[in-house]
Amino acid sequence: MALKISWLNHAIADAGLVALYWFPEEAGGDESALAGVLRFSRVSRTRVQVPAAPRERAAWNAAALVYLGELISALAELERVEDRVRRWRRRSGSRRWGEATRRRAGAAFLDRVEPAADAYRPVREAVERRIAEQEAERVEAGRRAHREQERRREEARARFEAWEWRQAAADRPLPGGSTPRELAARGERPQDWPAELRETVGDVDAWWQRVLAAVRNERAREEAVRTVAAAVTATAGALEAAGRPGIGIVKDRPYEARHGWWVHFTWSGLPDTTPFLGTPAGMPTGHLHAGRWHAGGFHPDRVLLLRKPSGVYGLAVVTSENIANGLATRYKWWDWEIDRFAQALVPDRLAYHTSHTYEVSVRLPLVDHADPAVYVPYADAVARRATAAFRALTSTPARPDPA
Repeated sequence: MALKISWLNHAIADAGLVALYWFPEEAGGDESALAGVLRFSRVSRTRVQVPAAPRERAAWNAAALVYLGELISALAELERVEDRVRRWRRRSGSRRWGEATRRRAGAAFLDRVEPAADAYRPVREAVERRIAEQEAERVEAGRRAHREQERRREEARARFEAWEWRQAAADRPLPGGSTPRELAARGERPQDWPAELRETVGDVDAWWQRVLAAVRNERAREEAVRTVAAAVTATAGALEAAGRPGIGIVKDRPYEARHGWWVHFTWSGLPDTTPFLGTPAGMPTGHLHAGRWHAGGFHPDRVLLLRKPSGVYGLAVVTSENIANGLATRYKWWDWEIDRFAQALVPDRLAYHTSHTYEVSVRLPLVDHADPAVYVPYADAVARRATAAFRALTSTPARPDPA
């Protein structure tokens, strides 16, 4: 480690020397030799890393001491003259004298210091060349590391794409026109699998069991969505037939008025979704930045079952967004069609969000990777709780908005 001493003095800059290097470890950590220099104003010192052998550092320190011996006394004389000029500069007729005196002092300083500066300049250039070489090596090492990192990431991405291709085999048509997923849904299985598919998926039996599990999950989700949509539609029909009892006008946040019934949900006690939030078995992840898996699922505390002016029933929730650089909040209604709302309650996508940008790097069908022993009871529990909340509107008085 070296101490880089830099001057902001114009006279030293005119001499062609603006920096000097001192290696404290070669002087036993002693900086007393620099005391005469460091007392001057417009001096800065910083630590720099300079790779060098002990003999080089000792020689460079010796050259610095020779230069300093001449520089310190010359600087002291120069500053004495400049101080005298500053004290007399406001007196009448002293400006011309001051400029002439300063020029003479500067010339005398250069005559005295330039030989010492010329003698030290090769040392300074050698040290700075060593620093530049070290910096170039550091930059190149960083570039090599980056190239290697990108190479590994591309290889990992290629492995992931190959994995995706194997996953998509369930949806590629077989001879005869049907896909393996469609055959599984019909309860069929070919007598023999094409050679290309065998080569793609490897263990066909294990792969086929995963296809069957995905079909089971998909059926459970479809059944849950149908159950919720039917409950919402039946509730809307019953309320309409009864003359819309308990219908309210909601005009708070947002300001736009809506006519409907608040439906309140209780989602506590749902099966744990943690098993969903993991990397699918066998999926390569080397191309992914740090992040987390999310399975989604829209579970609001309440929704508004509303009757639109056209007579069509739908659903709405209150959403908000920051405006005016976060100084204010704007509220608005987010409308849902009945079937779309029912689909949102049961998650069907597994997404990987990076931590630093929260962008979605990977999206996968959740039904293809979730364990049916977990996913099927989860979809059923969501459907039962949502159905109970809507049916409660026709069996009990409508609850007011708690806000």
